[in-house]
Parts: sequence; structure tokens; C-alpha cells
Amino acid sequence: MNDVEKVFVSDIAPNREVVGCFVVDEIQLRVARNGVPFLTLKLIDKSGRIAGRIWECAEERYRSIDAKSVVFIRGRSELFRDEVQVQIDEIARVPMADVDRGDFLPVCPKNVEDLFEKLKALVATIKKRPLQKLAQQILSDPHLMERFKAAPAAKSMHHAYLGGLLEHTVSVLEIVSSIATLYADLNRDILLVGAILHDIGKVEEFTYDLCIDYSLSGRLLGHMVLGVQILDEKVRSMRNFPSEEALLLNHLILSHHGEAEMGAVRVPMTREAFVLHFADDLDAKMNSLARILAEVKQGDEAWTPYQPLFERFFFRGFPASAETHVAGGPAIDKEQGIQLNLWSTRKHQEDRS
Repeated sequence: MNDVEKVFVSDIAPNREVVGCFVVDEIQLRVARNGVPFLTLKLIDKSGRIAGRIWECAEERYRSIDAKSVVFIRGRSELFRDEVQVQIDEIARVPMADVDRGDFLPVCPKNVEDLFEKLKALVATIKKRPLQKLAQQILSDPHLMERFKAAPAAKSMHHAYLGGLLEHTVSVLEIVSSIATLYADLNRDILLVGAILHDIGKVEEFTYDLCIDYSLSGRLLGHMVLGVQILDEKVRSMRNFPSEEALLLNHLILSHHGEAEMGAVRVPMTREAFVLHFADDLDAKMNSLARILAEVKQGDEAWTPYQPLFERFFFRGFPASAETHVAGGPAIDKEQGIQLNLWSTRKHQEDRS
């Protein structure tokens, strides 16, 4: 297996032979409608994830393959419901001594130390002394910051790579800082510290050895409760930290998901909580969309496959070779302009309504 050239998930196109090593993120034994057992697997590496199916000797292989193990597979890819999956003919566990961990954990595309410098620069703009001291105490905790720089922001949805938590946090900080310049009534200092803290519990929510997964405390408590615990520990170590501001920061952590259906412990009840929620949601969605739009191996050139999470297709943009046309008319010379009759266009719309 060591002489097999590494094939990454992102390289797998339909109707190709697939030979390579992947981490088994999930494995389930199922039964088809005809009563035949089969295995479904989620295979991952640093470039993404892909579904696998095993039909031969499913029950026997289920007993021999563990989740979170590295396996060598041989099979063939196919397109099923607009998604590429692999029909696996051969599968075997790979000894950890033969595993290059760098093949399986995706890494933040930005320089982590540059991001941390941005974080420190934003913290330096906090004016109120107790909040400034709290932020500095968080940033000066070497053990906490070591994990903060390495942790992902999610298992699979957004910023799901090493360093993703820091990248997401800096983006949210920049968003709320900009919004605070538009609305004078906002407490910018509380917003900035809340942005630093809103996902800090994710340093304990996830494990990231061969793959990103939830820790025991992550599943039992979740990152909001873990974040409140981290905040409380820092506040207790400080002398005379204002109890009102501690309460507001706790609320920012517990409400930043916006709605109970999305995991919020409380809905936002302050202006700052509303801003933080929307900033967090915006940055998460933009990162998810960047990943979706970059996956050119699926769908046609202009559109992505249907995205169940968002309940829609996404437009990638006009093909580079496409000419600009006026509906029902000839292509327009790039050197020429075109005058649109807005009145007739409006009349046409009214006629159709």
C-alpha cells in the first residue's frame, strides 16, 4: 500500500477506479429492500468527504472495520443522486505506523500567526479597562491559545479545518467592529469580547487527531456551556470584574445561535446579542458557500448540485466562454454599450403579472 500514490477525495470524479487510503468517519450496517445487508461509510481526508458502499461480505467487514480507523480501499466511483460515491470492492485496515496524519486533517488556508496578530490588534482597541484586561488575560493563557489556534470551528459545516476557529473568530470580530461604527448605541467593547468568547468552548468541544469529531464533553455539554465555563474561570481569577458585564457576556455566548432550533440556550435579548448572532451566522454561511461553490466536480458549470442544508441550488456564475446576450437578440459587442428602455421593461413585467 505504501507505493500507492495518494488519491484525495477532491480528485475523485465519477466512473473512475479509486485506490487509496482514507479515514472511516462513520460506518453503518444497513439492510436493502431485498433483505441484503450492506455497509455505508463516510470516508474522509484533508480535502473532503465521500460516501462509500460495500455489498460483498457486509456483516463480516462491519466487524473488522472500526470508525476513526484508516483503511485502504479499492473500488469504483459513480454518480448517485448528484453526489459522487464509491462502490468498494476491497477494504483493509492500515497500521498507524504507515499513516501520514497530514493526509487526513485539513488546514486553514490562511497563516494562523497572521490571524492571531489581527486578533491582538482588535483587542488593543477595546477601551473599557475591565473588558480589556479580560481579553488580554484570555490571549495570554498559553495553553488555551495553543488549542484556540489549532481547533476547528465545526466538524463539517464551516471552517472545518485546523485553525478554523481562529479564522472564524477574527472574521466575526471584524464584522461586529464594522457594524459598531454604524450604530452608535451599540456597546462595541462588549461586542468585541463577546465575539472572542462566543465559540471559545470549541477548544474543548472537538478532537482532531486523524479526523475532526466531538469530544465527550462536546457531546454532553456543547460549546456554549463549555464557553461559559471558560469565561467564568477567567472572571473568577480577576479582582472586582463587573458582574453586570459578566452577565452580558454570558448571554452573548448562550444566545449567539439565535434560535432554540439552532441550538441557542437563550434567544438574543440585547442589541449586541442580535449583532453577534447575525455576524456569526453570516461568516459561517460565507465559508460554507465558498466550499460549495469550489466543488466543481459536481453539477454543471453554472450551477451547484442541490444543497439540502440551504434547500436550493447555487449559481456559480456565467461560463467564461458565454457571450452577453439581450433576451431574444444578438450578442453584444464588448466595445459597445446598450441602452435599456426601462419604461418598456416595466410595462412588460406588468403585462406578465
